Amino acid sequence: MKHHLTHRRTRHLEAREELSSRDMQLLWRIESGSMRIDSIGEDGSLNFVRLAIAGDILGMEHVAGLNESLLIRALVPVRLAPLNVVETPQLMPLMLESLNKVHQRCREVVSMRTGAIEDRIKRLLRILSVVETNSNVSATCNLPSLGNIAEIVHSTPETVCRVLASLRKQQVIEKTTPSNIRSKGLDFHQHKIATHALAA
Repeated sequence: MKHHLTHRRTRHLEAREELSSRDMQLLWRIESGSMRIDSIGEDGSLNFVRLAIAGDILGMEHVAGLNESLLIRALVPVRLAPLNVVETPQLMPLMLESLNKVHQRCREVVSMRTGAIEDRIKRLLRILSVVETNSNVSATCNLPSLGNIAEIVHSTPETVCRVLASLRKQQVIEKTTPSNIRSKGLDFHQHKIATHALAA
């Protein structure tokens, strides 16, 4: 367990920045932001596996001894907090938590790849949303690039762009700046979602 006992600081990753191979051998918890996890094929091709969002643990694959080659990239700006494990008994609860979250994220991938494209995009927004402090009706969502959204929901950037434009036309969301949009009534489980930072 000594390789988890390093004195590490919180890490900040910018959108599209990769988690280094060294960092993937350590345990991290996502404090804010979202990441995508892809498997790397023998030919170097990338296949989207799942999302990782605030609260999720990264690096458990290495601890568990899995040999799968993964690429982990920030979809939006991300803050990572180190998890330092002193004894093996401390690791078991983290492994169980991580297994539960991975199972949930894989189920979400299936839900984002079936049904009407507008519904799939709405499901993605719901997953990426964070309820605002002192509010039971609003939440914020830092959106990935159109290309990343398209790959996650198994569509094209052009289609994603049209759906977002349709949501704006319906006055469900509105642009506040060239890189920000805000909702006026996108209701997920009685939450009105405010979305922002739509990357190009």
